[in-house]
Amino acid sequence: MKTLAKSVLGLAILVANASQAAEMVTTDPSLTFTYKNYYFHSDEEKKKHDWSHAVLADFDSGYVNDLLGVVVTAGYAGGLDNDGLFDNVPKKGSDGDDISGFQQAYLKTKSMFSGIDFVGTFGVKKRELQTFFDSDEYILAASSTGYDLFFGFEGAELYYTEIYGVSNSVESTLNQSIDKNLKIIGASYGIYGFEGLGLAAEYGKVRNGVKQTFLKAAYGVILDDISAVDFDIRYGQVKNDGVSDYKASYYNLNANYNYANAYLSLGYNKTKDGDYDPDYGIGENHDLFNSSLDQWEKYAREGEKAYIISGGYNFADQGLARLNWDVWFAKGDDANNVDDFNRREYGSMISYDFDGEFEGLSIAWFYVNYRADGTSNGVKIGEDLYDEDVNRLYLTYALEVF
Repeated sequence: MKTLAKSVLGLAILVANASQAAEMVTTDPSLTFTYKNYYFHSDEEKKKHDWSHAVLADFDSGYVNDLLGVVVTAGYAGGLDNDGLFDNVPKKGSDGDDISGFQQAYLKTKSMFSGIDFVGTFGVKKRELQTFFDSDEYILAASSTGYDLFFGFEGAELYYTEIYGVSNSVESTLNQSIDKNLKIIGASYGIYGFEGLGLAAEYGKVRNGVKQTFLKAAYGVILDDISAVDFDIRYGQVKNDGVSDYKASYYNLNANYNYANAYLSLGYNKTKDGDYDPDYGIGENHDLFNSSLDQWEKYAREGEKAYIISGGYNFADQGLARLNWDVWFAKGDDANNVDDFNRREYGSMISYDFDGEFEGLSIAWFYVNYRADGTSNGVKIGEDLYDEDVNRLYLTYALEVF
């Protein structure tokens, strides 16, 4: 993997040098410096906190001759004050948990032939698919190593991704490998939102291990100039054909109403056959439960019925177009094999993006109140059965050099 990383960086340097040649034309290159300052506080069985910061540089060459380009992200992240109880965040202390190095380094290419758009990427990057997600929950995003192929034609898209390395949020992203490659193939048609019908399907597998299937259908209707509704239904199934016969599935139904600067959403999720675990088993910070009930916890215990109501408002009518507030309430019950099972959470996210002299600065406050109960033979069981209050403060400043 280290050899691969050096090869990717070597190719990146060659592309950057080549772009300086007179016959080469580079379109839309960019360089952005970003400073992040995050404070996490949690009150579960005991209080814990983490205060971390990071400085990142993101370089995107654009496309040389509208064909080939490179993206590189590098920087530093470190702990300012923490008690060492949080996972996946840099720690402050003499054990040297600060992180510096490359977070992304990949090549990209695009082309068009016979009316088909093609985009390809190769290297270390943050990926987001229907059943796989390199988490950006912490101050540094997780990443994965592999390649991606995308083909688009008249509203339809077919893609294939193969991943043979992953890194979580506190590892060097250029040297992690996995025992078995993850292969994902997917397709979509239409545009989600208020453009009619949208369809998506994805299948991923690890050889002799986890296999996942995901299906989604969405439909949107514009009611008038300021209101619209959309609906979607999702189905997921996970199986393990390796050492176990594990299998689970879920159904997720959602409705969303938009009116001017506000929205209101309702969601329902039912899990069957087993506890739904979306992890491909290749490392931390990469699983994705693609349901509206993927909230502070995944509401996906076997037999669990879960509901969510959420809403949000943009304060543009009050002259604060960059201020947004989202709230939600989720509830789950009726899980199998757990007596007196029930859980719920209240959540809120307030964010503000500055403009004018402070363009590029953003702040946000995330809050969750989570409560869960349930016993087996009189004993409280399961990692998701606990009580917790969570506060997170995010400050980010991005400076676009060009």
